[in-house]
Amino acid sequence: MKKENQHKIIFLPANRTGYFEHGITVRDAALELGIIIESDCAGIGSCAKCKVEIKQGADSPTIVEQQLLTPDELKKGVRLACQSSVSADCMCLVRTTLKPEEVRIMTEGLLTDIDLNPDIQKVLVQITPAQLGEKYFDFERIIESLQHQGYGISDYDFQVTRDVARTLRTNDYRITAVIERERLIAVEPGDTTQVLYGVVVDIGTTTVAIKLVNLVTGDVAAVNSAANPQAAHGADVVSRLNYIIQHPGGLKRLNQLIIKLINALIRNLADEAGIKLDMIYKIVLAGNTVMQHIALNIDPRHLAHKPYAPAFQGPATLAAVSLGIKINPHGICYAIPNLACFVGSDITSVLTILALDKQDEFQLAIDMGTNGEMVIGSKDRLLCCSSPAGPAWEGACITWGVRAVYGAIERAEIENDELHFRTIGDGDPVGICGSGLIDIVCEFLRAGVIDKSGRILNPVQLPTDKISRLTDFVAGGKNGSRELKITEIDNSNSITVSQDDIREIQLAKGAIAAGVSILIAEVNISPDDIAAVYIAGAFGNHIRAQDVLDLGLIAKISPEKIKFIGNAALTGAEAILRSGKARERAEQIAKKIEYIEIADEPAFQDSFVESLHFPIESKRSES
Repeated sequence: MKKENQHKIIFLPANRTGYFEHGITVRDAALELGIIIESDCAGIGSCAKCKVEIKQGADSPTIVEQQLLTPDELKKGVRLACQSSVSADCMCLVRTTLKPEEVRIMTEGLLTDIDLNPDIQKVLVQITPAQLGEKYFDFERIIESLQHQGYGISDYDFQVTRDVARTLRTNDYRITAVIERERLIAVEPGDTTQVLYGVVVDIGTTTVAIKLVNLVTGDVAAVNSAANPQAAHGADVVSRLNYIIQHPGGLKRLNQLIIKLINALIRNLADEAGIKLDMIYKIVLAGNTVMQHIALNIDPRHLAHKPYAPAFQGPATLAAVSLGIKINPHGICYAIPNLACFVGSDITSVLTILALDKQDEFQLAIDMGTNGEMVIGSKDRLLCCSSPAGPAWEGACITWGVRAVYGAIERAEIENDELHFRTIGDGDPVGICGSGLIDIVCEFLRAGVIDKSGRILNPVQLPTDKISRLTDFVAGGKNGSRELKITEIDNSNSITVSQDDIREIQLAKGAIAAGVSILIAEVNISPDDIAAVYIAGAFGNHIRAQDVLDLGLIAKISPEKIKFIGNAALTGAEAILRSGKARERAEQIAKKIEYIEIADEPAFQDSFVESLHFPIESKRSES
């Protein structure tokens, strides 16, 4: 029922209605109803991506809206959800919410041969019934029987003892013991040894990927993925840390969002595989340090300021039910250990299936996410660092940037001075995702339209042999700057790449390049000495080796040394689920790896500034 000083808001096309206090922003009202409105800036009013149409009831446009929206948009009732406050009953049309099936998220990575020998297993046990006069206890007899079969039990879930008498007598003392390492976690009546599933989850800042694995056969039963709903509260980990610090209950809110998503994805996996949730006994979590803290409901706020101290490294083993994760009631959650404050368990997973620490020559691994994480290693030394690349790789903070959705420009190429591009799903272009943006920037770099400093050149400065053809791509942008006109989408709008967009790419690649330079200098080698470069992450798998070099992400090396390994974090987590040896290797790596905090490295700032420039030679004549 509507109370005094409240207004009714109807959100379409979701058709959800709520009553909210006078002055609430449309964005906050939508979030309370579970409607995620796409944005990159966590509601501070800088990205202009949370556009909605408000029919009535909103206050006058703010100064920010007047600056970021066109007169035609304002006339049509287009507003920024984070800026528009409600002063009367209103109806709001949300056009930016993406359907899960419209987002393409990589779930495949480096293929590895991992023996199936999981830490969690089931053992069929036939118990000898008690005899009158015999000193006999049901639970202890189970333990003894397991020991006779070679399974040492040093710990157990006390809940098992409450049900053991009934369980034993349900199937004539024939039971299945569920063991996680040396801990007895469940006792089931009869023979259930052929029913044992596990789940692995890679919690990324932008996306979440998940796999269901049959731990009896080793088969991957189902795969699923989705956008991380926490993005509504910030596109990167720093924004989410600030949200937790500035909003009472912020940690609880972000934790509930990720647990709700994980449960929904697990339910989807189970439905696809035709199994029940209680057939899943273990979940393995990988993610960057902040994402893992939030998923485990551990306050990460001290990562926001020096000395950037995480609450824990891990590994952590706990009951899945304690996190609200809906699998078997006795199910286990294993959180892979982190490596450092901003080098998370996702990189631990990657290193688990690579062999950097076993090689004679140094190799390099780079995870190109919103937080760039880098590792260099050989049999002599293993060293890691992180650098805040920002969300540009995911299309965030870019004028026409979108995630890898249907219609996103993902590939571009200039051929005979004409720009050709490809969209995801071959649909009409709606924006540019990370890989498409990299292609566009590199193609115009190679064509001489963008110079080494990242500046879009005035048409009169273009190469004399191209000025007549390439001039059409260069247009005037905001505040007198130039932009690249990629394609028209209607009579009044064109997808463009602005000068500011190029600067965002320079900042992102500069952060990673500077981190790589610090690592190379620390181990006292030259770039030529690197035997292989592994680029992990969904975004990294969709770019080209030559683009990596022309951007200057790493110093000039042979393109053949660059290997793209996809979502190796998910693959590594799967290896840890499948194999106790892989889990032990992950824990050993976490103990021995060294960490450099590059923010305190005197050379980092100089290297970062130097790395902002593109190394490619401009084709523009010097005349």
